Amino acid sequence: MTDARYVRNFSIVAHIDHGKSTLADRVLEITGALSQREMAAQVLDSMDLERERGITIKAHAVRLHYSARDGKQYQLNLIDTPGHVDFSYEVSRSLSACEGAVLVIDASQGVEAQTLANAQLDPNEALEISAKQGTGVDAVLEAIVARVPAPRGTPQAPLQALIFDSWFDSYRGVVVLSRIVEGTLATGTRIRLWSNNQVYTVEELGVLTPKPVRVDHLDAGEVGFIVANIKRISDTRIGDTITDDARPAAGPLPGFEEIKPMVFAGLYPVIASDYEALRDALEKLRLNDSSLFYEPENSEALGFGFRCGFLGLLHMEIVQERLEREFNLDLITTAPSVRYRVTTKAGEVLDVHTPTKFPAAGDVHKVEEPVIRAQIFTQDEFLGGILKLLEEKRGVQKGFEYVSPKRVLLTYELPLNEIVLDFYDRLKSASRGYASLDYHFAGYWVSDLVKVDFLVAGEPVDALSFVSHRDQAFARGRVLCGKMRKLIPRQLFEVALQASIGSRVIARENVPPLRKNVLAKCYGGDITRKRKLLEKQKEGKKRMKRVGRVDIPQEAFLAVLKVSEE
Repeated sequence: MTDARYVRNFSIVAHIDHGKSTLADRVLEITGALSQREMAAQVLDSMDLERERGITIKAHAVRLHYSARDGKQYQLNLIDTPGHVDFSYEVSRSLSACEGAVLVIDASQGVEAQTLANAQLDPNEALEISAKQGTGVDAVLEAIVARVPAPRGTPQAPLQALIFDSWFDSYRGVVVLSRIVEGTLATGTRIRLWSNNQVYTVEELGVLTPKPVRVDHLDAGEVGFIVANIKRISDTRIGDTITDDARPAAGPLPGFEEIKPMVFAGLYPVIASDYEALRDALEKLRLNDSSLFYEPENSEALGFGFRCGFLGLLHMEIVQERLEREFNLDLITTAPSVRYRVTTKAGEVLDVHTPTKFPAAGDVHKVEEPVIRAQIFTQDEFLGGILKLLEEKRGVQKGFEYVSPKRVLLTYELPLNEIVLDFYDRLKSASRGYASLDYHFAGYWVSDLVKVDFLVAGEPVDALSFVSHRDQAFARGRVLCGKMRKLIPRQLFEVALQASIGSRVIARENVPPLRKNVLAKCYGGDITRKRKLLEKQKEGKKRMKRVGRVDIPQEAFLAVLKVSEE
């Protein structure tokens, strides 16, 4: 049985791109987990995307053995967490699986928003190291042994284990990464998942060193993987509790919550015949990403596709890139939207995450939109532009604090739909890159939101409708009409482009018709003859307008989506 006094569970946490994975590489090297030949940069980041972007997308766990200066052998369970706010729930679950954390701050970049979001700093305890050069990493390991407390669980207690990650293996089914909080888990145990009461038999237990190594049991305080013939990754929810079916615990571990998508967008194949391939690709991708949500959707403009839910914009970008790269698909992604809560005049409360399902304006009693609480860390010379941006995005100031003579921490509440398109890019532009953003979901507030329909020749185009605050709807409607006027090819008849709220048109542009010069053969002669030919042409245009149909080219639709809000 493992002696918990010599076990240390810790995470490495920091702002994005501050060197978490580089420090993990050095720790693996020093503890001898991998030989020099097996080492590679970001060795725990297994996805190509993680290596290319230099970020961690999934949490990773590895068991290390370290001989400390006190002569004792310690078992170190390291969990390398994602740094981006989209994956903050994975960070929180990983932290709850640990007794301590190593907070990394890049000395060249300084303290950032996510650093402050994760901890209150005591600079006297800071260690000066260079993970890239390998200097000072020994001191970090000694500090972990000295400062991180040993786990408190009792091996004889009823089993309580926390799920903090899972993935799908083609041969073994779902593999669950778990921290044993109380009790002991052995091969052959019948386990029950607390959230759905599903019962499984443990077929294999193991630890990652980072290579998988089989073990017979995992005791309280230890971290390892479980294989139990689980078929669906949706059954193994991050934050859920595993207990012994024959001797269950009194209750689940605290803090479990369902992961809810925050941003929604439509994914459509460029080639209609790729629909089945896209469905298969989404099914396979969801096997390794339980936070991805999708359902079939049909658009008159784009055909058959899927409405997908994501944790945030980075998550959306990664999923789209993986679909295109790993499954060789060409995709159109519609403009991202968020989940609104609409109360109808009949008292019904609807969750609406696509403009096409928004109720008619006359049926709406109130609309609530999701709100985030954002912390922005910047230098005071850029305050003017940032405050102007936050005001434009309907932000409400909650805090303004100078944390040093030149650095300011802003706390704002902002509607989520105001940041899903271009907020981060504009924040970086306004601060010349010297601003960091951290945010979390803060609830809903009531807003004067309306659905704006876009009509081409009197026919609504569902894929171009959008939800907007009433004060911004007119300007956005005008911008969209102006852009589409340039993008829709001219027909033989005049085409009206309109943006409307309900039955009220708020913006209009006309695509002028192509004209044949019917007077070319008329030289000289009476003016009435020319007028007669022009009137005859005019009548023909009217008839054509009644039966004519405008096809919006895909390039026009794509160009509109790529244009950020103005």
